[in-house]
Amino acid sequence: MLEQLQLFLIFLQSSALAIGGLASLPLLRADLVPQYVTDAGIVQALAVGRLAPGPNGLYIVSLGYLVAGWTGALYALVGASLAPLVMLPATALARRWLMSAWFGGLVRGVSLATVGLLLATGVTIVNAGGTQLWQLALVVLTVAVTVHGKLHPAAMIVVGGAVGLALGR
Repeated sequence: MLEQLQLFLIFLQSSALAIGGLASLPLLRADLVPQYVTDAGIVQALAVGRLAPGPNGLYIVSLGYLVAGWTGALYALVGASLAPLVMLPATALARRWLMSAWFGGLVRGVSLATVGLLLATGVTIVNAGGTQLWQLALVVLTVAVTVHGKLHPAAMIVVGGAVGLALGR
């Protein structure tokens, strides 16, 4: 029972401290690897979350399933949903502060720190997985095309999937 409560609190904490999407990934990786899941399991959960329709943060449910089966998926779902549901009434109460300059600075600072954490987590996962040269080239191409706005990000996901099917043997 204690381990189940600990898992729920890990998912709740990652949701409460993240700003959405994949921002909870560094927190989850720090708390779950290697005790509950491997880096390969996190990559598997990310892949399932990316293939499934809906928000980016749904990979958390897949990760919960990999950690503890259906009960882990339920803990992950409730933990990831509870923090935003609590924030809704809190933001209604603090509406006048949300439009202030200091709050905008806070959000920008948190966003930049999250980008750094995601980059560090991505590098760690890539180093653990034995990355091949074609995979790194695909990352560079995707970043370059996306930053310059030449293609829609969904097109790059399709291209990445096709290249992965062709070269990922």
